[in-house]
Amino acid sequence: MNRQLPDRQLLPIGNPSGAVNRPKVRPRVRRGRSAIAIIAALLAGGSLVTGCTVAGGSTDPPGADQVAAATHRAACQTTVQGVVSSPGSLTAGWLPAGFQLTGGDAPSPDDTPGATYAATGEGADPPRVQLHFSYSPGPLSPLDGGNATATPVEVQGHPALLESGPPAALFIGVYWKPTAGVLLSTVGYKVPSSVVVQVAQRVRMTPPGEVPLPLTAGPVVARSAAITAARRAVTIVRATVEAKLSSWTEVTTLLYAGNDGTMTPKAALPSVSAPWAPVWAVLLSSVRSTGAPNAARPGSTATEIQLVVIDAASGQAQLAVREGGDTSWFDALTDRDPGLGGCPGGSSARLPFGVLTRDEEAHVARSAAIPGAAEETTSVILKLTTVPTLNRADPGLYGGCLQQNCSLPELVWPSIVIVHAPGGRTVACLPPDASVPLGYQPRQVAQYVRISVTGSGEIACGPLPVWVDQLKDLAPPAAG
Repeated sequence: MNRQLPDRQLLPIGNPSGAVNRPKVRPRVRRGRSAIAIIAALLAGGSLVTGCTVAGGSTDPPGADQVAAATHRAACQTTVQGVVSSPGSLTAGWLPAGFQLTGGDAPSPDDTPGATYAATGEGADPPRVQLHFSYSPGPLSPLDGGNATATPVEVQGHPALLESGPPAALFIGVYWKPTAGVLLSTVGYKVPSSVVVQVAQRVRMTPPGEVPLPLTAGPVVARSAAITAARRAVTIVRATVEAKLSSWTEVTTLLYAGNDGTMTPKAALPSVSAPWAPVWAVLLSSVRSTGAPNAARPGSTATEIQLVVIDAASGQAQLAVREGGDTSWFDALTDRDPGLGGCPGGSSARLPFGVLTRDEEAHVARSAAIPGAAEETTSVILKLTTVPTLNRADPGLYGGCLQQNCSLPELVWPSIVIVHAPGGRTVACLPPDASVPLGYQPRQVAQYVRISVTGSGEIACGPLPVWVDQLKDLAPPAAG
């Protein structure tokens, strides 16, 4: 049994985001930047991030047809299967005259189904109807709509509850459960209750399903073909070119790890229906003779850097953007080209595309600066697990599993960070950045633990929770 931890706080719940990543495969809470020192250690089989241990990539000469021989790596001892949730859909089969779809028509793979329909031509705050899907294992209750009482109705042959508000009486919603684990709602704004019920009666739902993640790249264009396509997409004279086989999930996650504002805006990224699909990430750079020394290439005066993402199956360029000077994220990106052999990513287990490798997660963990005094140190435990396993170990995570299907065996790297006080001293817990009640007096402890996943997290003041020791690591470090 897990021992009780003092001053445990559930952090605010947010909407999951990020491709497969949702971090379901890379859960992460964005934190402010501060000085951190990573303590070297091993704890119950789980690695602690201790510094720059990520593997770099090879540099291909322009037009090379063969991958250069890589350092020998041992074969993968195990293979980890992975799945993600398909988007599903929730649409209205009937609407009042003049209502049109205004949101939810192109969900990302990690979104729960939903849609918004609004009346056209009625100003900046028009009447609207919102359809929403959530996971709900318990019985139907007025609390599902935020009220203590509700009016019983029937929707599509199922018991339902009709409620007005919150946040205001202008909102009227009807809530029902088509299956034991799913809650649907139709909420109208400036719409009569009779219309809200009519819309609910014709709602059509396709529940999210399971999509297996690919373990192999399948038929893909050669590295040289990807480099050629990248050169056609951008023009850099005498460019040095590096190419790595990866996925959209991994590229975008590492690209934004520790984003200092110089990276490409997320709005510039294309909408990708299968972010786990293999891509070639191609980095082209060229040294120029003007400006200040550049961090990416010590001793150079300036560097023009462009990232081109090539669909690995078709060989077509999907993204071409100019990048900032720091390309350490690309150094940390695992090259999954099977021609390199061995077990890629610093683990003894082969992981599917769309799930960060151990080396990639280590880079992301280092990039997540932990707030606190400069003399505090942090250690980050890396353990790959599944959502159901993590939910059983700590039911307080995932915010009640309303936005996350806690029965789906999705892979996840939980963020487990230990903040240590300087030797012989203590740190305040809960820390200053946590939301606490008025008058709360923090305890002084030798260490505290931050645990987070996509959508929620918690802080435990004191020792590492027992379940962390007991949690099996599906991707243990490779020997040696």
